[in-house]
Amino acid sequence: MIWKRMKAFIEEVDQAFVASTDADGQPHLAAGRGLRVPDSNHLVFEAWLCRKTLSNVAGNPRVALAIIDHSSGHGYQFTGVVEKTSAVAILNGYAPRMEEPGLPQVRSRMVVRIEEVLEFSPGAHTDHPLTPEA
Repeated sequence: MIWKRMKAFIEEVDQAFVASTDADGQPHLAAGRGLRVPDSNHLVFEAWLCRKTLSNVAGNPRVALAIIDHSSGHGYQFTGVVEKTSAVAILNGYAPRMEEPGLPQVRSRMVVRIEEVLEFSPGAHTDHPLTPEA
């Protein structure tokens, strides 16, 4: 699924937008950094994900991720399944004078098994899955 050229692009851009949905189909977007490609079938990222994203993937683990280089407009869309989420950092309490209420208190790592890769750009493109020859 993810080949070497794509892996280098992902780790260089280092920002993903993640779309999830709740049980009623209501979509939600989140952003994450700390992108890694541990193997050709998985993408891992970390973020201070809001409770909505975590709740969505607990009920429906199917997600879409978009990674785009803003200067060139070139990028990829990945669809897949969240295999694991884990807490990697926890804030030590809430500081009312320094933070807005409701901010994420847990930095999460999300492991996504990639099922399909498509081109993602504002220009003309197809929605056909990419292959290593593309």
